[in-house]
Amino acid sequence: MATIFRNVSVKMRDGINLATNVFLPECPGPHPVVLIRTAYNRNFLPPADLLSKGLAIVIQDCRGRYASEGDFYPFINEANDGYDTLEWLVKQPWCNGNIGMYGASYLAATQFYAVISGSKRLSTLCAQFMAGDCWKQAYYCNGAFSLGLTWSWLCFETNSRTSEAQLMPCFDVKKLLVSTPVIELDEKSGAGIVQSYRDFVTHNIYSDFWKQFSLQSHYEKFQMPVLLMAGWYDYYGNEMFNIFNQLRKHSKSGQIRNSHRIIVGPWTHGINPSTVLGEIDFGVDTLKENDAWCRWLACILKGKNPDEFQKAPIRIFVMGKNQWQDEYQWPPGRVQYVKWYIRENRRLSTKPPFSTEMPDTYEFDPNHPVPTIGGNHSIGAYNPGLFEIAKPGPYDQRVLETRKDVLVYVSDVLEHDMEITGPVMFTLFASSSANDTDFVVKLADEYPDGKSINLSEGIIRARFRDNVWGSPQLMVPGRIYEFKIEMAVTSNLFKKGHRIKIYITSSNFPLWDRNHNTGKDPAFDIEFQIAKQMVFHDSLRPSHILLPVAG
Repeated sequence: MATIFRNVSVKMRDGINLATNVFLPECPGPHPVVLIRTAYNRNFLPPADLLSKGLAIVIQDCRGRYASEGDFYPFINEANDGYDTLEWLVKQPWCNGNIGMYGASYLAATQFYAVISGSKRLSTLCAQFMAGDCWKQAYYCNGAFSLGLTWSWLCFETNSRTSEAQLMPCFDVKKLLVSTPVIELDEKSGAGIVQSYRDFVTHNIYSDFWKQFSLQSHYEKFQMPVLLMAGWYDYYGNEMFNIFNQLRKHSKSGQIRNSHRIIVGPWTHGINPSTVLGEIDFGVDTLKENDAWCRWLACILKGKNPDEFQKAPIRIFVMGKNQWQDEYQWPPGRVQYVKWYIRENRRLSTKPPFSTEMPDTYEFDPNHPVPTIGGNHSIGAYNPGLFEIAKPGPYDQRVLETRKDVLVYVSDVLEHDMEITGPVMFTLFASSSANDTDFVVKLADEYPDGKSINLSEGIIRARFRDNVWGSPQLMVPGRIYEFKIEMAVTSNLFKKGHRIKIYITSSNFPLWDRNHNTGKDPAFDIEFQIAKQMVFHDSLRPSHILLPVAG
């Protein structure tokens, strides 16, 4: 049995005490330590496998959460509090000085900020399912507001000292989320004014507000081995690969550069204990890396080399093939990028379009948005009421094909297997009757029986078409623009007999907020306009998806 010290008070530099639980293994100390800093209640049983390997575990409530003193505001206190906690740890007689951190989502963010603080106490990190920049792809995505995620997290999960997420089913969530203006959803949820929510909604352009949360200027501080874990159906796959590449780029030695690892599985916002995700059974091999985080921490904190954990820097699960595969760079060097053009008669082809092909049109009415059906995002069962209308993962998309505001393009039946592994980009030539609107693209794998399983999706708010980091520019109605839509990274084997399918529309609700098509500030806008959209696919304006085809 482990030795447990409950509710230990750890004092921060400003006098605030953070509630902390300590679990010591049976073997004689001092021990390597795994620190977990959480916003979701420290009172959970620690991983027994870590204790059995001789590692001590320290679990701490973040400031303002559960039994910890102070007030919670996302991210802003985690650097100093992480630093001070690490300084406290190294002074404990049961700590041998080898300290790692572990956790997913916000727990991963606490790891990043502990490093940003300048602390030199960390021997390793195991960070899972989190973004390195909260503007680019977390609370916003290429300018579109991540409505479901942000509203549920800030107005129910973290707006009080303990979670109130179980109260979400008391509301008609879909009806609540379509009410306007978006800025008032905190009050309409019964939470009063939630300052963090108001701040996140009103800072809808990249600014110093978002820069303070970003890793962009801090990667040189990560001079320790890092294991990242991500999911193809999570919101943060692109971001995790970017973090991985930035860690390698800013390493101060070849040894550190070669010590980083990333593992990406057929998961959403967490490691799946089942082989089934959404409507797909990925087979028993999916479970082989479920304990990778534990093996990593034991390996590094016991003084072993990362090669003893895994020789390849990258391990990915190739869906369709349903096998794990090692890679040595990202994107893989064996990839060739192939353009698949949307064509007349709703076809998808590697052959460029003719000059005579006419555009396809549809009307986008924000009062009747396209619903979220599966996808690459982090809404989960911990968001009751929301999860039921916005489940992540692979789901049959055919329900969307009857809508007049969804364009569908499909390839001929594939004569050979085709693996795609890497980043996915859609180049869209389009115009709108509105001065601002959204464009959404999905990539799907159509099976011989007709089911159409989503793989990757992306959105762009038109005003951010030139530079998502810069000042937004409204469109001129009727003018044709080129949009580069970054989609979710993926790895999938399109099998012989399958077809590649593309969906184009202008909403995905409530995953992302609706564009009202008025050009007004989306936080305060209460008006709606119908936008008439035109999608071009001719020789001068060849809309296409760029697929990373693996050789």
